Amino acid sequence: MTKLEPTFNSEILCPVCEKKIKVTKVRSKFVKLLKQDDDFCPYYETINPVFYEAWVCNYCGYAAHSTVFKNVTQSGRKAVLEKITQNWTSREFTGERDYKQALEAFKIVLYNLQVREAPFSEFAKICLRIAWVYRYMNNTEEEKRFLKYSYEYYKKVYTRESSKNSDLDEFTIMYIIGVLAKRLDLTSDAIQWFSRLISLASDPTERERIKPIILENAREQIYQLRTEMKEKES
Repeated sequence: MTKLEPTFNSEILCPVCEKKIKVTKVRSKFVKLLKQDDDFCPYYETINPVFYEAWVCNYCGYAAHSTVFKNVTQSGRKAVLEKITQNWTSREFTGERDYKQALEAFKIVLYNLQVREAPFSEFAKICLRIAWVYRYMNNTEEEKRFLKYSYEYYKKVYTRESSKNSDLDEFTIMYIIGVLAKRLDLTSDAIQWFSRLISLASDPTERERIKPIILENAREQIYQLRTEMKEKES
């Protein structure tokens, strides 16, 4: 009897070059979450599925987050073929990934987003994933650099994009902006975002739309921040 491996390859069609490609996925039975940071960065017992969220076509260089890989527009497809494929050096992205390979795949996704002029929500998500990988590597400088990018993109998502285009609702986006501001030591901004979220919950119709865990976390965050501010003042 063959041993079941944590990862396996799945064959899909690249929506840009229309060739069959293989992407590596993680078997759910091997995914064991240990904890999460306040910005939802997950830690796992063994294999980390975050490393495999970036899918790359080895033929044309098209890359995207696994959840939106098929959702390329006609103009986006044209941009990839003209600006990426012509200079693309074919390489494999299947198999188990380490930090370096995960970062390379995510940064290729990020470049694709720039070429395709993708929605801010996609930029925000990928920059946050890159920051997480740097956090796993204990590279604080690069982690903060990409947290800053993610923070700026999430603010644009909130003010300029409909939450319907994002996999997060507007209240979760507000919470993430607050958390990222806190991690970037922008204390007053963080308090402002958490306070805004909490004040919205005072309206019964709005409160029904806010996930209880998000509201609870926002209250905890603002309590911690104000406590820290009082300690510094004293």
